Amino acid sequence: MDGVDNAIWVLPFLSLLDVVSTFYIQSQGYALERYERGFFASFFVSAGSIYIYVYAVIYLLIMVGIACVLWYIKNKELKPSRRFDRIFFLALVGVVFYVYTRLTTTFLMNFFLPMIVQRGINVFALTLVLYGSCALSLGIYLWKPVLTWVSYNENKKW
Repeated sequence: MDGVDNAIWVLPFLSLLDVVSTFYIQSQGYALERYERGFFASFFVSAGSIYIYVYAVIYLLIMVGIACVLWYIKNKELKPSRRFDRIFFLALVGVVFYVYTRLTTTFLMNFFLPMIVQRGINVFALTLVLYGSCALSLGIYLWKPVLTWVSYNENKKW
């Protein structure tokens, strides 16, 4: 497994952290309608409080399914020797990159929400810093595997 596979398989774990942090801010008494930054939680929170538990199960199943599909496409369908597959691989890495940064930022914002509200920290500026640092660290982590995959040469041993 390379770095891209690792990033794909950490997505379900990050979605679990997103759900746990959502329940955490709900238990702290914060209105989820106002503070929730997650992917799908705002829709289910506005529908009613009982639906948040249905959301958690559906959301986790969807994220595990997305990780399985992304891993299958990368490892079983794409071949580095085909030019179109290289372009499709970059799109796949872009999807992983976006979901990873979004889930990490959501988890951190939810987890530290009481401190953010208490100290009056600018949420927009903090979100930009979190997105930037997460994107930079993931970019450094994925740089070599992506470059190796995209610059595949048939004459060299894979």
